[in-house]
Amino acid sequence: MSIVSRVVFLTLLFAFAISCGGGAQNTNSIANVVQKAVGASPLPQEVKISSADGVVLVATLFESERANSPGLLLLHQWQNDRHSWDDFAKDLQSDGFNVLTIDGRGFGDSTKRSDGTAVAANRSDADVKAMLGDVDAALSFLSKQSRVDPNRLGIIGASYGSSLALIYAADHPNVATVALLSPGSNYFGNMQTEPAIIKYGARPLFMASAEDDPDSNKSVVQLAALTSEPNRAVVVSVPKGGHGTALLKVDEVRKPLETFCKERLGIEPQK
Repeated sequence: MSIVSRVVFLTLLFAFAISCGGGAQNTNSIANVVQKAVGASPLPQEVKISSADGVVLVATLFESERANSPGLLLLHQWQNDRHSWDDFAKDLQSDGFNVLTIDGRGFGDSTKRSDGTAVAANRSDADVKAMLGDVDAALSFLSKQSRVDPNRLGIIGASYGSSLALIYAADHPNVATVALLSPGSNYFGNMQTEPAIIKYGARPLFMASAEDDPDSNKSVVQLAALTSEPNRAVVVSVPKGGHGTALLKVDEVRKPLETFCKERLGIEPQK
């Protein structure tokens, strides 16, 4: 069967599955077969992850078409959700990364426990500890995916998500690199990043902020001064860009961040 005939056959099979009311998982699997046949990246998949205290984290997995590829976990900012990363996640997927974006507890679709009780977004010490547990559950899930190299894992965070990324990575040497968009020195009064960046050590680090976001811009300067290996840290400051994932609209941030991830996590060009 020619490539064209195979693609037509698979496309018809996909259409048939939809018309017959096939389950979402089966339909998505067939769709990914079609994607693979035409040389496209697999379709994003909605997944659910159970955190240690029973919160059901709803996430999107952007799977690489390459085997043994790095994994990146993306953590959104406060009052946002995983979809704020969608465009960038697709770019990273095209680069060869496996990408997982999650709705933080209390945001997006992560608003219930497994027993059906509601979950709200709060900022107490106990909540921050639970958020770090969510990061652990999500990274563990990502590391076990069939196309992920568990020795090449990174985290990108925005705003409070960047604090979670750094604080978690400081205690988990299996995190090879982190990237922080608009980090703070102590979000909520209980997310201190200065001790974390010292503990993080010599691992690669990316930080970005904008001058029109003065608090985060100041925090980046303070954190950069504490890095143990300044030559392994990439620090980007732009005049205008706003806060958190808004910085991804600025090429002077987005392109260096993408390059940083590829270089530090070992993405090689396709042969």
